[in-house]
Amino acid sequence: MSEHKNGSAAPDVPASEPSFWEAEKGLASWLFTLDHKRLGIMYLVSTMVFFLVGGVAALALRTELLTPEGDLFSATVYNKLFTV
Repeated sequence: MSEHKNGSAAPDVPASEPSFWEAEKGLASWLFTLDHKRLGIMYLVSTMVFFLVGGVAALALRTELLTPEGDLFSATVYNKLFTV
C-alpha cells in the first residue's frame, strides 16, 4: 500500500493490461501468441474448420451412394475421399 497526498492509504492498483482483442494486430501475432485466450479461440476455430471439412466429405460420399451406378466419382477418387 502507498500513501497518497491526502494521507490516506490506498491499495496499489496495477495498470490494466489491454484485452487480447486489443493487444497486437496481424496474423503473426495470432500464430505466435502464448496468450491462452487466443490459443483457445484458435483451437475452437480449427476444430470447427475440420468438422466442416469432414462433414462435406461425408455428404459427398453419401451423395455418391445415392445411386448404384456411382456416377459422381471414379472408384479411385471415392477411395481417396473415404480415406480422408
